[in-house]
Amino acid sequence: MAWSELHLVPNEYNDEMKKIDESLLQLLTERKSIAKGRRFYPQKEVLQEWSTQFGIEIPQINWLLNSLNENYPVMPNEPGDLEHVMPIMKKTVVGDFAYTLTHAMQHQHSSIVYVEIKLIQLDGHFGNFRPQLQLDVIGNESYRILRNGSKGGGGQTQITFLVTPRLPDNLEGLRFALIPYASPMESPPKEIILDQEVQFDSGKD
Repeated sequence: MAWSELHLVPNEYNDEMKKIDESLLQLLTERKSIAKGRRFYPQKEVLQEWSTQFGIEIPQINWLLNSLNENYPVMPNEPGDLEHVMPIMKKTVVGDFAYTLTHAMQHQHSSIVYVEIKLIQLDGHFGNFRPQLQLDVIGNESYRILRNGSKGGGGQTQITFLVTPRLPDNLEGLRFALIPYASPMESPPKEIILDQEVQFDSGKD
């Protein structure tokens, strides 16, 4: 079979699932018609109410609503050539963690924003943490924001976000936030525990 030919992947689709999907598509069409490209987002109290009512975690609700709100311009050749580095240095503390927006790499079409998260009081029993967070930028412009990568360990991590169009060099009037964000289809990372005693023969092979 040629690569260009299409074929159906075997699945268990049925009339019950079809009815649900048709309802979802109808509601999506109605929401887009009402929104007309504007951003609509509920208050925190409403998110908490829905989380309790439907048994869905708030990061997963945020993932869905942000997906529905996406109506951003897509620039060609994202992010383009690097032009300069812009300091941001906005820091806040929530609970036991310090969050810092350090800087943005200003490319031709997009910005890559760096966020550092650090546990303030590190003790010997603390393991790695996995942030379920998305950057939110609020201003006169509509921004498309994608997770661009993360790394860390030992009580600290760094996350980068691709922001399109590029942030202005003057950040006055812009508000930054980190909101709970996780795909409901995301599977927890598989953990393999190695707990068997290992002996190395001291003799020569």
